[in-house]
Amino acid sequence: MKLVIGLGNPEKDYGKTRHNFGFRAVDFLAEKLGFPELKLEKKFKAEVTEKTIRGEKVFLVKPQTFMNLSGETVAALLNFYKPKLDNFLVIFDDVDLPFGKIRFREGGSAGGHNGVKSLIQHFGTANFARLRLGIANDLLGVMPTDEFVLGKFMPGEETEIPEILEKASEVVEKFLQAGAENLTISE
Repeated sequence: MKLVIGLGNPEKDYGKTRHNFGFRAVDFLAEKLGFPELKLEKKFKAEVTEKTIRGEKVFLVKPQTFMNLSGETVAALLNFYKPKLDNFLVIFDDVDLPFGKIRFREGGSAGGHNGVKSLIQHFGTANFARLRLGIANDLLGVMPTDEFVLGKFMPGEETEIPEILEKASEVVEKFLQAGAENLTISE
């Protein structure tokens, strides 16, 4: 079993914001790999879809709590399925990476990301796989960070997002094939 969790905020107003890049990655992956439509699973406080790929169940998950409470979904998934921690991959926006950069890591700190802080709290460890999607641009230095992440991508950036999501989906597919411990990504 593998679980891919994209972080974001659930309301439509947040749909195209920088902070919902993780949700967009999950939607892109679901369409690309032919997953069924995501459905609300109240017991997980999340939209979930599943499909068997090469004999293994794969779940795509979008927590429907707000970003700061994303760990509640993880706790529910852990309690219900009891998966190994190395079977999780979390995808989220990162203000510490330039727009368009993606970076895979098996662990690390929350780096100021409140959604990741919540996950670490509920996992009880920071040792889980994460795929960080860079969102930083020149506006980040002239506006408060919370305002920046809740803002929409610039029109020029928006046109590049399909290519970025394609690259991210390739990393996720490698994770699904090899697992986090065997995954190497060139930047």
